[in-house]
Amino acid sequence: MGIPIAICKAILIAWLGVGMTWSLWQAPPARKPLYSHPPSPAGQAQLAADPAPVVYLTFDDGPHPVYTPQVLDLLARYDAKATFFVVGQMVANFPDVTRRIAAEGHSIQLHTWRHDDLTKLSRQEFIEDSNRAQAILGETVGLRATCLRPPYGSINPRVREWATDLRLGVSMWDISGADWTDISAETIARIVTGRVQPGSVVLLHDGGGHRHRTVSALGTILADLTEAGYRFGSMCRILNLPEPNPTCWEFYAWPVPRPCPEPSQADGL
Repeated sequence: MGIPIAICKAILIAWLGVGMTWSLWQAPPARKPLYSHPPSPAGQAQLAADPAPVVYLTFDDGPHPVYTPQVLDLLARYDAKATFFVVGQMVANFPDVTRRIAAEGHSIQLHTWRHDDLTKLSRQEFIEDSNRAQAILGETVGLRATCLRPPYGSINPRVREWATDLRLGVSMWDISGADWTDISAETIARIVTGRVQPGSVVLLHDGGGHRHRTVSALGTILADLTEAGYRFGSMCRILNLPEPNPTCWEFYAWPVPRPCPEPSQADGL
């Protein structure tokens, strides 16, 4: 099987919508990610010039007016970059928080307009959802998303094809902090630091519920991984690579060409 080229362009973006107040929206828990490519071996995520192993922290379901600024404060303390997969309706309610994310050099990518399960949408509904988010994104920070994280990790070949048509890469994770469950901050931190390897994509949440435990865990994660020699990068920031093969546009964090999986590898699809 050939090896198509996968890219993400270097942008910091936000996307925005209307009609929902934070107090009315609580995100259901994320399910186990349905991988369309297994995690990379240790070390594969780094560019050759990188002096330290990279971890990609990602935050879903925001922005939140309380927790997102706390997350940003911690990231700034450790000079860490991250990727925020935002819900459009929440960006509509808190555009200033979104602008701060972009201003501080983080990557902002799509987590749909209103946190729908994409596998339950029609093609037209998916297109309208994505286009609405992208259009309002331009009004907020003047940029456009290149990556999409499906709510609940719910993805199938049909949704992947639709995303490809809109030039959106599908971005998953290999470590979930399980911060959407009723576990302690210490447990969240232990899950992440105990499983991390170079190139890991870590799923956490800055919105969709009460995230004080996530914020507390993040401080430990940043401190422990910094001491272990890791640095923290954002996804979808790689420039000047050839255009991807339209039949395979699956992004994790890896800034290197990756093969599409054989059908037998597509766990759960």
